[in-house]
Amino acid sequence: MRPPITKYMRFAFTILLFFITAIAHAQSDSVIVKENLIRLENALIAKNYQDMQKLLHNNVSYGHSTGWIQTKQDVIADCKSGKLSYHKIERSNMYVAAISKDWATARYTGIIEAVGEGKDIKAALHVLQVWVKDKKGKWQLLARQATKLPEQVK
Repeated sequence: MRPPITKYMRFAFTILLFFITAIAHAQSDSVIVKENLIRLENALIAKNYQDMQKLLHNNVSYGHSTGWIQTKQDVIADCKSGKLSYHKIERSNMYVAAISKDWATARYTGIIEAVGEGKDIKAALHVLQVWVKDKKGKWQLLARQATKLPEQVK
């Protein structure tokens, strides 16, 4: 014969299920944010403007380690014109630093190889990104800021 489940046990079980569901949801969003981060950077390299349109928020502030800030239109136009052409982005230590139901921050260190205004660029960077979830549940990049690491890559 099973012992009766008290209302307190039911309450505790309900709370436990709530936390498990919340953690599982946050973990799945964390994976999606990381996937979108990689997808966006691959789109920059491949000049995939359709993915850039989807992944960049209309009000994105895309900050470079030089202090140069781009809007969504700037990122796409500069990629199209060749003003900034990405060749390689190597990420390490990528992680979602904080996440909520409609925003997340991601960080990583990496090496970028590009051509900017006709000059070769190779730099070691630390990057912080802020992602937001739109009304349709899609994650978009709202802000990015890169800083040069102390030891420049030659």
